[in-house]
Amino acid sequence: MIESPKSGGELFIVDNSDENWKGLKYLQDWTEIASAFDIATGYFEIGSLLSMDGKWQKLNKIRILMGNEVPARTRQAIKIPVSSRCRLPSASSPHSNAGWK
Repeated sequence: MIESPKSGGELFIVDNSDENWKGLKYLQDWTEIASAFDIATGYFEIGSLLSMDGKWQKLNKIRILMGNEVPARTRQAIKIPVSSRCRLPSASSPHSNAGWK
């Protein structure tokens, strides 16, 4: 099912229910004209990103909001990059409560 963008916005929903129009094809095509992707998915497998090798690197930014079902291979692939960027303040830090209420 493909829905048209909402008036005045840039929202476009693609799913894999149409035999001839798959999400992967859409993303591959749009790497030629987009500068960033915002993706929300209930299930993400790293193989989908790997199958776009040579295309996703053209983007300035990719944000992926994924559900809690993540295969072990995907979890391992994203574990180190995410943990190195997302550090919570330690309890011993003088600013440990800054911004957390």
